[in-house]
Amino acid sequence: MAVDAALVERLDGLLAHDLEPIQGRLGKVRRYLKGEHDDPYMPRGAKAEYKHLAKRAITNWTPLLSDTYAKGLFVDGYRPAKSSDNLTAWSYWQENKLDARQSIVHRGALDYGTSYNLILPGRVGARNVPQMKPLSPLRSAAWYRDEDDDFPEIALRRRGTTIDGARLVELFDKKSRYTFALPKDSGKWVLSKVEDHGLGVTPFVRFRDRLDDEAVGIIRPVINLQDRVNEVVFATLIALQYASFRQRWATGLAVPEDDEGNAVEPFQAAVDRLWVADSEGARFGDFAQTDLSGHMSAYESTVRTLAAVSQVSPNILTGDLVNLSADALAQMEASTQRKISEYETLFGESWEMSFHLAAQAAGDLSAADAGAQVRWRDTEARSLASTVDALGKIATTLQVPVEALWEKIPGVTDTDVIRWKGLRDSGDVLGALVGDFQRQTAIAPPVPAGA
Repeated sequence: MAVDAALVERLDGLLAHDLEPIQGRLGKVRRYLKGEHDDPYMPRGAKAEYKHLAKRAITNWTPLLSDTYAKGLFVDGYRPAKSSDNLTAWSYWQENKLDARQSIVHRGALDYGTSYNLILPGRVGARNVPQMKPLSPLRSAAWYRDEDDDFPEIALRRRGTTIDGARLVELFDKKSRYTFALPKDSGKWVLSKVEDHGLGVTPFVRFRDRLDDEAVGIIRPVINLQDRVNEVVFATLIALQYASFRQRWATGLAVPEDDEGNAVEPFQAAVDRLWVADSEGARFGDFAQTDLSGHMSAYESTVRTLAAVSQVSPNILTGDLVNLSADALAQMEASTQRKISEYETLFGESWEMSFHLAAQAAGDLSAADAGAQVRWRDTEARSLASTVDALGKIATTLQVPVEALWEKIPGVTDTDVIRWKGLRDSGDVLGALVGDFQRQTAIAPPVPAGA
């Protein structure tokens, strides 16, 4: 495939089509995540007051759905099959600041279905340190000959805009990286640089939320439910605005007229106004106000349906559960935790492929261990006391070494485990700490006069 300006224009146009905010595959999801939803249904010629209520009715649940899963996905190590220590390739992770930047590919795959990790050779000083750049699907795309291929045939990355207004785009194939520029006042792409990466494959590693069908993410399937939530809220606001205040009626009144003979409304209905008439035959009354309990029930039902479809625990969205035991809460979150485990399996394979390609880019074949796996941080909510008690019983009853159980403690990272092992190997840690404390609290002898 010839990489030229025509190909860049076509591929960049395909990405721009996906980013179209009204019905674009990615653009519509992005718009909903930002809270820019389609307005609820209104009759033709609706008043400005209706349109104002429609804007106020937007209740954006979509960011919470992806946040629930993204907060449970943190890679914490990369280990061979029969070792408790990380491989040397884990240093690539730290050099590229992926403790924080890993969320780019995780959230991209969760929100939009697919995201990418770009792997390129690099150097830090005299050392070969490959570049690992997580890419958002809003700024990158890849095209595969077969959907099951590990690496794409060609890939595109939008670099941004230079200070003089020129757009920059990079194309990647199995051999090279091509940088194209689109000057501000020109409609033609210009090839500005070609660099060989030497990896033999297009260096994009794909992260997908599913493998057996189109990866659509968790937002697109619930957009209709999100619209239903907005419509229920809109109907509730209309009821509050027009029907919650008791509408009054009056009979037996002489309706005044203006100079042209048109009837004039005799009263102005408001909460702080009293109707008074001087006619003995006048009668007053009011209509019953609208009962909002049905609206609230419909809202709660729709939110629960949204939680069920997205496999998010209902208590995360509703927050109305009280006096539940830890076991009951764990059972309610079981579906969410199983879904997180599925994402760990899918994304874990992509991270391992990234490490293999990074080791190849660094020229360190020993780091490309086919049996190595990433280690995910345990983020499941548990009682710390019950967890420690269970681990203690495992150590005493099953004779499992306690060092192997340290990493099972919620919130403990690989750095914590390494430090604990260092303290254990340094000797009498408790005695050293007690000695330090005694030295710091000892009363110093008085200083002789004139010293």
